Amino acid sequence: MNPELREEIAGISTSLMAGMALGLPPEKARAELHGRYKEILKRENLSPWDIAYLRGKIEKWPPGYVEEWASGYAEGLAEARVSRILRILEKRGIPVPEGERERITSSTDLDTLALWFDRSLTAATAEDLFSEDQGLPSADPMRPPSTPSPAA
Repeated sequence: MNPELREEIAGISTSLMAGMALGLPPEKARAELHGRYKEILKRENLSPWDIAYLRGKIEKWPPGYVEEWASGYAEGLAEARVSRILRILEKRGIPVPEGERERITSSTDLDTLALWFDRSLTAATAEDLFSEDQGLPSADPMRPPSTPSPAA
């Protein structure tokens, strides 16, 4: 879990424990805690692990289920991103050789896939997705720069 979220959750828990020490009924404290977790879940850019942790607390998931859910959720996100990247390249008329296709479809890193998605919008070739320098279309110094097709 990211440190800022961990600190926020600890603060919420601490304030509710203090409220219980001052007479707040446990049921109301739990309802307040779940309500705050639900508000946090509405935020964008939560990791699958953050979402799983919060949902697990709200829904009282058994031990181990949080990890399974987060893994499945992250896998689904990765598959969706892979599909979008390949679809964009296809719609832009950019061929994807088997080696590049394998590299894209085998990736599970959500940040890398997000970067490749962004690059797929302007890449002249599938290989351009993997460029280390965003100013260069390819990481291969021997390959001449490519020019975008007029249809792009």
